[in-house]
Amino acid sequence: MILRRLETRGFRNLEDQVLDFHEGFNVFEGGNGHGKTNALEALYWIATLTPLRAGKLTELVAFGQSTCLVRAEVELDGLQHRLECGLNGPERVVRREGKATRAAAYFGVLSAILFTPEDAGLLRESPGARRRYLDRAIFTGRSSHLSVVLEHRRALRARNESLRSSSDPHLLEAFEGTLAASGARLVTARRAFVQELSAEFASAYAHVAGSGDGPVLTYEPSLDLDDPEGHALSLAADRARDRDRGFTGRGPHADDLSISLEGHPARTFASQGQQRALVLALKVAEIRRLRTLFDLTPVLLLDDVSSELDGVRNARLFEVLSDFKGQVFVTTTDSSHIKTPRPASVFEVLAGRIRGRPHP
Repeated sequence: MILRRLETRGFRNLEDQVLDFHEGFNVFEGGNGHGKTNALEALYWIATLTPLRAGKLTELVAFGQSTCLVRAEVELDGLQHRLECGLNGPERVVRREGKATRAAAYFGVLSAILFTPEDAGLLRESPGARRRYLDRAIFTGRSSHLSVVLEHRRALRARNESLRSSSDPHLLEAFEGTLAASGARLVTARRAFVQELSAEFASAYAHVAGSGDGPVLTYEPSLDLDDPEGHALSLAADRARDRDRGFTGRGPHADDLSISLEGHPARTFASQGQQRALVLALKVAEIRRLRTLFDLTPVLLLDDVSSELDGVRNARLFEVLSDFKGQVFVTTTDSSHIKTPRPASVFEVLAGRIRGRPHP
């Protein structure tokens, strides 16, 4: 999986331009506010159809314009593919091979794993942030997971509205049936993902942190049920209490991902440096899992990672990446901090203009 070319039109502060990338490392270098993270966001958006930072899609459009467009040429298994996503006013436009398509049919050509400075706070954030991490990570290897997440979200919204409106009990039961079926699938997928990731996660942390502290991943479901029937019975048992509070109390929407270090919760026990290394180890473990289970090597996006790790951990990270056979995109304020283990292209970013230059 190689992202060969990227074209941006009216995207954020970036100039309208076409970029050709190295199949190894690609480094975006520039001062803060000049657009290097915007370049990474264009890559992430066309891979996932999800903005990196924007709360609203319209925030992706350059100031004073009403449309934006990102195009990519991707090579996968020797075949060339074209992806395109854009905004025409508030309307999102998605194309694959030049033909308009639904999101579900768009995926499968380009997968990306992202690490940003904000990810370093994953352990300290709410359980919702960790649930979103789990679902995004599962989706990277199995795009059909998106439909399960969306189905559960719709069914949960419908049940909550029904609880608050005191509607027909038979209608509530119907919503619960859909919620139980999608919820069981969600729990099963998340639990399997955590089990598959655990060993690689501990190994990756040992490499990045230089420590054998033995971090442990645990999926913590509020309803420890993988079967739809049991899930539905639990929803029925909770119905009176849920009516009183006006929302569904238990289910995948209330689950959490726990990380412990030396037997203690990493959220409160681990130092900031250890927490950053733990989150980065999650990303490395994701890559190894995809390669082992799906023979898939995603594109890796690292936003200003050198600022989040000390010199020793940063060096160890790039030692780990020396075994990574895929394509890497890195942003930095100073490319001399990036010790790429393989040949690289460096792109200077200045006021939205991106120009390549030889790597020293």
